[in-house]
Formats: sequence, C-alpha cells, structure tokens
Amino acid sequence: MDERHTGVIRCYYPIKGFGFIRRPKGKDVFFYRLDAASEDILFDGAHVSFGLRDEPKGPRAIRIERTG
Repeated sequence: MDERHTGVIRCYYPIKGFGFIRRPKGKDVFFYRLDAASEDILFDGAHVSFGLRDEPKGPRAIRIERTG
C-alpha cells in the first residue's frame, strides 16, 4: 500500500463533483468525488486521509477516507 497523507477539505463543489484538500505542508490537492469512500465525508472542514497520484496538472488525492 502506498503512503497516506492527511489534510482538511478546504472546499467541495458537489454540482461540479470536485474539490480541494488543504495539507499541513505543500500546495492544496485536487480530488474528484469518485475518489472518496463516500460523498457523505465530503464537506468543508472534514479531516481526511488520502493517497496521491501524479497527474499532468499536479497531484490528485485518491482513496479519500474520513479520519475525524
């Protein structure tokens, strides 16, 4: 299994199906709704853990799970 990272959902746009996670260090990370275990965990301020996948436009959060 790959390395897990932690952060807080900074914003999520349900109609568009994507959002951003703020990490303690580094730039915010983009994610798609389908990368989350459940849409119920996708709300501003939710603490999450996630894996990272390198994409042409930058890192993308994958396998997002709620931690707190």
